Amino acid sequence: MAKYICNPVNMNYPTNIDLSGRRPGLGYGMVPVPHRGTGDTTIVLFKGRYYLNGSFDGFWYSDDLVHWEHESGAGLNVMRGAAADFCQVGDWLYQCASDREKSSFYRTKDPMSREFEFVSEPFGFWDPCLFRDDDGRVYLYWGCSNKEPIYGIEMNPETMEPIGETQILFEGDPDHHGFERNGWNNDPKVGMLRAGEQDAPGLDYYAPWIEGPYMNKHDGKYYLQYACPATELPVYCDGYYVSDKPLGPFTFSPNSPFSTKHGGFYCGAGHGSSFEDKYGNWWHASTMIGAASFSSRKMGIFPVGFDKDGIMFCDQDFGDYPHVMPEGKVDPLSTFTGWMLLSYKKPVKASSSVDGCLPEYICDETSRTHWAAGVRRPGEWIEMDLEKVVDMRAVQLNFCDHDLSNLFSIPNIHFTVLPPEEQKVYHRWILEGSCDGENWEVLCDKSKAESNLSNDFLVFEEGKQVRYLKLTSCEMPFYGNFAMIGLRVFGHSGDAAPEKAQGVKADRCKDDPCTIQFCWQKSAGADGYNVRWGIAPDKLYHSTIVYGKEELLLHCFNDGVPYYFEVDAFNGGGITAGEVLAAQ
Repeated sequence: MAKYICNPVNMNYPTNIDLSGRRPGLGYGMVPVPHRGTGDTTIVLFKGRYYLNGSFDGFWYSDDLVHWEHESGAGLNVMRGAAADFCQVGDWLYQCASDREKSSFYRTKDPMSREFEFVSEPFGFWDPCLFRDDDGRVYLYWGCSNKEPIYGIEMNPETMEPIGETQILFEGDPDHHGFERNGWNNDPKVGMLRAGEQDAPGLDYYAPWIEGPYMNKHDGKYYLQYACPATELPVYCDGYYVSDKPLGPFTFSPNSPFSTKHGGFYCGAGHGSSFEDKYGNWWHASTMIGAASFSSRKMGIFPVGFDKDGIMFCDQDFGDYPHVMPEGKVDPLSTFTGWMLLSYKKPVKASSSVDGCLPEYICDETSRTHWAAGVRRPGEWIEMDLEKVVDMRAVQLNFCDHDLSNLFSIPNIHFTVLPPEEQKVYHRWILEGSCDGENWEVLCDKSKAESNLSNDFLVFEEGKQVRYLKLTSCEMPFYGNFAMIGLRVFGHSGDAAPEKAQGVKADRCKDDPCTIQFCWQKSAGADGYNVRWGIAPDKLYHSTIVYGKEELLLHCFNDGVPYYFEVDAFNGGGITAGEVLAAQ
């Protein structure tokens, strides 16, 4: 059986209950609710196994990039802090993390032994990336500020002490790089939008955060990646600079941001790491942003490629739909399964609902809304009608924590009065399917699962013929409300693909060349549109999914760079490609 992923990646995301709202490096740090998630990810392949470090306690490990286990707890002697990093140097795996005063390096020859030894404490840095070059020399890159640049310095590979002077590598340039601009949709005139809001006061100080550097070398070139404009925004992304030398000088790549995900269900693709897998395929593991605090930050993994001109690109077409995780060398543009979304705007009913948290929100393809049961007990359910019998291949169940700040303010609530050894955090449920709404088949029973999978993902590789799906809750974390931001169904509807999009045009703003307005006519039979663009007709490496409208306004382009685009219409039956046009 093949292996599959559906972003955000299905992981037992650690849950940190911190009511102070001041833990560093977690994102949404001012929101006094339990933080659930994994951000600022670094993945390395070390001695045949993948290891993941970032803004969380401990580390993760995996043999296949699909199934991940978490290692943490007392006795794990690693640097604690935000945006931690792993790097192989010789036979050692080195680890460091962020600290404004002094950051430490630790190392181990076997992470699973949990024995990391202290190496050095050279100076303070934030958002570090340690890089070993082919010649054995080692460099450290860091930076996380809306005032300071990205820095680099050579390090002694034995002592992890600096060699020479710190180099300034590059700074932010939001006047010419639209994707670096702070604000909702890279628009400083619109600040952080809460769920349900369409507008908000602009930013008083809109300098972007230029942060999270990560270095890779490919075909003799050094690709220094960086994140912007802010971790809490759905436009969080990664751009890059290129050089012939590890400390520059660096040249900006017009294909930036190479990793970005504006539209669709779960947005954001910033502050990540790029790495080679066991088969020579390249990937980018990045931070995805739920658009509400209870969604938190999760990890997305996307295929990466380098074209004939040395352009580094990330394939994020249908980036939160199911993709194959290959077990061999493949074309980075070939991992999409072709399983289309079947649940968009389908009829839904539920056993109960909290006022304002409606059942239909689980199929609106946005993480900015959620449904919550109005009864805080086991047995609550939600049911979806796909309106016809379909060939279902996968289901993604996206749970969320409903109003936990108020829940934890209730005196002596059940979870808090349990002894610590019994304070387990589980998602437990039963999923059933039916063709007629009367005869039901249990598709998956996790009523006794000992897992905390807030983005669970089920694959039915041979297909299931279903029309109705019913999900019944057996237990939610903290004994809270059964709540979901999405119940997403993928497969083949059997319908014809939609008509080709007509009347397509893209108008570049004369006063601000970083802004382009796209529009087109409604395509018969379309559920949505995939707007693809790039710096050449054969380099449409970027895309944004649009549901429910025939227009798209983006402020993420680079001044002085020509752009080409295509609008593809899609539905549960497939995709109809559009024509490649030039933005005017």
